[in-house]
Amino acid sequence: MLKIAIVDDHTLFRKSLKLLLSSFDNIEVVLEASNGVEFLEKLKSTPVDIVLLDLQMPKMDGFGACKKIKEYYPEIKTLILTHLNDLHSIERVVKIGIQGFFTKNTPPKELEEAIWKLEENGFYFEKSITPVIQQILNNPGINNELKIDFTPREVEVIKFTAKGYRAKEIAELLHISSRTVEVHKQNLIEKVEARNFMEVVIYGLSQNLILLEELE
Repeated sequence: MLKIAIVDDHTLFRKSLKLLLSSFDNIEVVLEASNGVEFLEKLKSTPVDIVLLDLQMPKMDGFGACKKIKEYYPEIKTLILTHLNDLHSIERVVKIGIQGFFTKNTPPKELEEAIWKLEENGFYFEKSITPVIQQILNNPGINNELKIDFTPREVEVIKFTAKGYRAKEIAELLHISSRTVEVHKQNLIEKVEARNFMEVVIYGLSQNLILLEELE
């Protein structure tokens, strides 16, 4: 059972989201909070696998909460769930090291897929923000000078993961075991010196190993 936390200061949205998530198989909402401070306090006694995190909140917003999660609970995966889809906001959370981004105007039925892709792939970003990702890639702050040699198999793993394929599906396509796919992914994270697979994908995009058009 996947344990989920919802952190959002809008009570009605939070309760509605909990009801939606409760209809999904093998997903349980075990923690709710209205801001980052409350979330971190409750997290001391309630472990979670994934947190659905709003960015705009009082006391401690999503940006501050992300930093604390990465510092104290690096095993927790973070899926940003927000109305914000501007360059500055997305660039900030990508640099903090989040693994997923999902905007609130996306159809609810896509949320279940996003959660499981985040859990299994360690990576998810909504396809509608690809133009913003392109702007981030064009930013001089992206390290395009770092050159890493990848094996053809590693490139395939990056591409298929970026396209949303799960480990089992990638294994079948490449005629290898799911365990081997996971080993490749962990090796890629270490090779790129990344914090998570989101950063591996961003690097792959910056080196044109993957084209944004392929992900749409």
